Amino acid sequence: MHTSRLFTVIDSHTADHPTRVVTSGIPPLQGRSVREQRDDFRARYDGLRTLLLHEPRGHAAMVAAVPVPSQQADQGLFFISSYVYLDMCGHATIGYIASLAVGALPEKFESAGMSIETPAGIVSVTGTFENGRLTSVVLRNVASYVVAADVAVEAEGLGTVTCDIAYSGIMYALVDAAQVDLPFDIEHASRWCRAGMAIKQALNAVGAHPQVGSVLFHRAIEGGSRHLVILAGNKFDRLPCGAGTSARLAQLHARGKLAAEPPYRAENILGVPFAAKVIGLAQGEHGQPAVIPEVRGMAHVSAFSTLVLEADNPLPSGFLPN
Repeated sequence: MHTSRLFTVIDSHTADHPTRVVTSGIPPLQGRSVREQRDDFRARYDGLRTLLLHEPRGHAAMVAAVPVPSQQADQGLFFISSYVYLDMCGHATIGYIASLAVGALPEKFESAGMSIETPAGIVSVTGTFENGRLTSVVLRNVASYVVAADVAVEAEGLGTVTCDIAYSGIMYALVDAAQVDLPFDIEHASRWCRAGMAIKQALNAVGAHPQVGSVLFHRAIEGGSRHLVILAGNKFDRLPCGAGTSARLAQLHARGKLAAEPPYRAENILGVPFAAKVIGLAQGEHGQPAVIPEVRGMAHVSAFSTLVLEADNPLPSGFLPN
């Protein structure tokens, strides 16, 4: 068998959402910053994104973390999904650290953690250990802040929906799930996807604020909220969402509902939690009041694989059903 390309990967899941860390096979990338290297990958090698993440090697919900050199931090990392490029991805950062923990974590990590340059900026990660084993990853995200509050739109099939828009490396619309007449459970995920896309499309058609990348529905639980993040018409986050939780912390703090340090419980639609809190105050890109969010979670390795692209493969870039 003649093979033209081989890629080694480590697969994991963070609160049931997948991360694929690409450990070899990516060509050298041009650029001084991680953002520049990510943009070079997008310009020259986007076919590798679909090869790595689309069927038959991946699926619609798959996200990959691609390690690259950094001149500003201990490590560079950029994120690709089955359909878009992400400036930040909290769950994939946690998945990356858990994947390193199988034998490649730097010696200093247990005592000093690691700084990671992402396209959204530099984040820091530390871990908790029991008997030398990593048991959780703590992500300190970029400064997060509310961009627009009480934004009302007419969403198809839903009527008037009000939300806040917040930035946490990604732009989120934060929507109280009580505004949608659906049971808030996994059995209705497809209908929540349609509702989220109706809201996202209505918001992005207005043009009076930055374009929204994802819609985070939240419903109150004791000590926090249950989250469901809608990414696209057939894609939703299985996890509470690290960046989404950061945006939610920014929203709650801006509304005076969450001070610095008290814990916030963020559950996914299956009830698996992240622990989060505001650990400090900062300024946003244009001087807006912002918070420094911290999210604690854990990922679990599910596979070590070598992905193969044969030279005569009739679908070298894979496919992704809608």
